Amino acid sequence: MDIAIREITADTVRAVCDLVAEPPGFVAPNAVSIAQAHFAPEAWFRAVYAGNEPVGFVMLEDSSQAKAPPPELKVVLWRFMIDARHKRKGYGRAALRLVIDDVRRRHPNLRSLHTSCVPGPGTPRPFYESLGFVFTGEMDGIEEVLALPLDSPR
Repeated sequence: MDIAIREITADTVRAVCDLVAEPPGFVAPNAVSIAQAHFAPEAWFRAVYAGNEPVGFVMLEDSSQAKAPPPELKVVLWRFMIDARHKRKGYGRAALRLVIDDVRRRHPNLRSLHTSCVPGPGTPRPFYESLGFVFTGEMDGIEEVLALPLDSPR
């Protein structure tokens, strides 16, 4: 499987913005995420590719990139989606593993990677749990917070 995480450019932004998450309501549209990222220095965002075709989007909140980084580093999987036409092909799992490995490489002392998701039918929580994320018992508004221990085996 030829899955890669690539920077979004002026030539690729429209194709990435045309990707659609399913079911709706669990992740913001990519255009909104990209716009938000341009005003958030802690945002790190990329497109997910299968071969030469964009099939998804990922965005992290990386506190090391903030204007005034906090003393304790925190990295959060802020947005993640695979286009509805490309679900159930293993792209999401492969892409998220690449992202996790990249976070481990860039931040070797980071203890965990966090994310959150809205509970209910169609929630991505089982997908995240299958990759090792665990529910922390915390809520971020209406979203359940999950953490992936990064010192666990890959």
